[in-house]
Amino acid sequence: MAITSATFVLFVAVTLAVYFCLPRRWPAGWLLLTSYAFCLSWAWQFALALLLLTTANYALARCLESSQQRRRALLGAGIGLNVLALVYFRSANFFVPQLLALWEPFAPEVVQILVPVGLSYYVLELISYQADVYRGLVTAVTNPLHFALYLAYFPKLLAGPIERARDFLPRLQQPQVVDNSVVAGGLTLIIVGAVRKLLIADILRNAIPPEVFLYPWAFSAPELWGWLLAYGFALYNDFAGYTSIVRGVSRLFGIELSSNFAQPYFARSFTEFWRSWHITLSEWLRDYIYFPISRSLLRRRRQRNHWANVTLPPLVTMLVSGLWHGFSGHMLLWGGLHGVYQIGERLLALRGPMLPPQKRSWWRQGVATAVVFILVMLAWVPFRLEFLLALEYWRGLFSWSDWSIQHRRIVFVVPLVLFSVGLDWAQNYRHDEVVFLRWPRPIQAALLAAAIFLILIVTQGEEREPFVYQSF
Repeated sequence: MAITSATFVLFVAVTLAVYFCLPRRWPAGWLLLTSYAFCLSWAWQFALALLLLTTANYALARCLESSQQRRRALLGAGIGLNVLALVYFRSANFFVPQLLALWEPFAPEVVQILVPVGLSYYVLELISYQADVYRGLVTAVTNPLHFALYLAYFPKLLAGPIERARDFLPRLQQPQVVDNSVVAGGLTLIIVGAVRKLLIADILRNAIPPEVFLYPWAFSAPELWGWLLAYGFALYNDFAGYTSIVRGVSRLFGIELSSNFAQPYFARSFTEFWRSWHITLSEWLRDYIYFPISRSLLRRRRQRNHWANVTLPPLVTMLVSGLWHGFSGHMLLWGGLHGVYQIGERLLALRGPMLPPQKRSWWRQGVATAVVFILVMLAWVPFRLEFLLALEYWRGLFSWSDWSIQHRRIVFVVPLVLFSVGLDWAQNYRHDEVVFLRWPRPIQAALLAAAIFLILIVTQGEEREPFVYQSF
C-alpha cells in the first residue's frame, strides 16, 4: 500500500474515523491493529519478522533491567540479535538471483522474505532502546501493546523517522489533542509532502535518462552536471516529501513525529548538513557510534587534536552510515567521502578559532554554502552508481571538450530546482515548516487549488514511483 495511493488515503480516513470514536483506552490497540494490517498489505512475512523482533526485544529488555549480573551479556545479545537480523536480510540480497534460478516457482515469496519493509529503521530503534535501557535512560516497557506500537506505528514504518523509545512512548500516554490548528498543520504537511514527491521528485526522476547512469561517457559535461543536479534534488524532495506526508498523517492522530529535514542544501558546513539531512539517522549515529568512539579514544589519548581523535570518529561513523544504506563498495565510498569532508572541516578548525557560520559575512556564508553543496553533489555519484561507473561519471563531469546537449528534457531541471529552493527558502525564512498558514487566505486557497490540480494532472493514469529511502 503506497502512501501516495488512493488506497492509503482511504485507509487513513477509516483509521481516523474509528480512532476518534473509540473509548479513551482503546486507540492504542486500534492503531496497533491497523499498523499490522498496513504491514500485511505488503507481505505477511514482513509482519512476522516485525512481530518476532518485537517479542524478542521486549523480553530481552525486561531481563536486562531486572538483571544485576548479566547486564553486559544481555545488552550484547539484544544488540547482536538486531544487527544479525539486519545483516542477514541485507546480505541475503546477494543470493536472490541464485535462489530465483534454483526455486523459480516460489521466487516472489523468496524476494518478499528477504527485504522486510522498514527493517533498517526499526532495527535502529531497537538497538537504541536496548542501549538506553542498559544506561538507565529509559525503563523497560511493561506494556507490550505500547512497545509493539512503538515499532509498528504505520506512519513511520516504511522509512522512519527513527524515533527513540524515551521520546515516542510518552506521547502515547499523553492525551491526544487534535484541534483545528493541529489538523491545519497536519494537512499542510501532507500537501507540502505531496508537492515535493509528486511535482518535484517524480518529475525530476522521470526526466533523467536511464542511460546517464549506465553509460556516463556518452554524455557531455553540462549534461552530466544537469542530471546530477536533478538526481540530488529528486532524492532530497523524495525523502523530505515522504517525511512530511507521514508526519502530517501522524499529527492528525495527535502524535507528533520527529522532523527529518531542515533545508540541508542551505548548509554552510558538513556538520550543519548532517544536522539537517535525515536528522533522526544523523542523531542516532552521533549518539550510538560517534560519541562512544570519541569517548573511548579520549580515555586513551586526552589530546583532542590527536590524529586518532580527529579522524576516526567521523570516518567510522560515516562508514557505518554507508553500510546502513547498503552492503556495497560504492556506499562505503559515499560514506567515506563524507567522513573525509568532516575530517577536513575539523582540521581547518584546529588552525584557530572560527566564527560560527551565522556570524560570518553574507558572502562568506554564500561561498561556504556553494562549496558544501558542490561536494555533496559529487558524493551523490557513488551513492547512485557502482564504483567503476562512479569514477567514469566523475571523469566526465570535468571533461569539457564537448558542450553539446542532446536530451532536451534537461530544460525541466532548472525550474524544478528553483521551485524546490523556493519552497525551502519559504520554510527557512521564518524557521516554520507550515509557514504557508501565515499567508493571506486568498493566497492559501489559490496555492491549495493549484497544488491539487497539478497533482491530479501528473498522477492521472500513472503508476506511482516508490520512495527511494523505502528500499534501504
